[in-house]
Amino acid sequence: MSAGQGTGRADAVGDLGGAMSGLLGAERRLRGRDRRGPHGLSFSEVRVLMTLGRAGDEDVTAGDLARGADLNPASVTALLDSLEERGIATRRRSERDRRCVVVSLTDEGREVLEQATERWLGRVDAALGDLPDRDVAAAAEVLRRLAGLFDAM
Repeated sequence: MSAGQGTGRADAVGDLGGAMSGLLGAERRLRGRDRRGPHGLSFSEVRVLMTLGRAGDEDVTAGDLARGADLNPASVTALLDSLEERGIATRRRSERDRRCVVVSLTDEGREVLEQATERWLGRVDAALGDLPDRDVAAAAEVLRRLAGLFDAM
């Protein structure tokens, strides 16, 4: 009997830990080969755009993007230079605090983000297509709880 198939809670939690380690390792490897995909964006750029998209109309600084996309601030600055040159994002002084520079998506950036999100979610859906919706929802809850655990450590 393999781990997670009726062998007890400890085995199931251990199996989850191993799967999580595998996922984190795969994500690190993906970052390591961070090159532009078919949409012309690198993995890091997509992460920054998704962070901007989640923020909506809220002011977002480069530091916020670095934290949200799990990148170092110097990388975000160079990445923003590139996104700005391509008309995907723009930087401006904050209206609330003129000392701060905030970043936002342009109209083109919103379109690029929408297309990248559709492609990403399509790939995720294809990979999980044989799982029932309730299992996918349970997996999302497990990942949110683990993220909270990691942040609290």
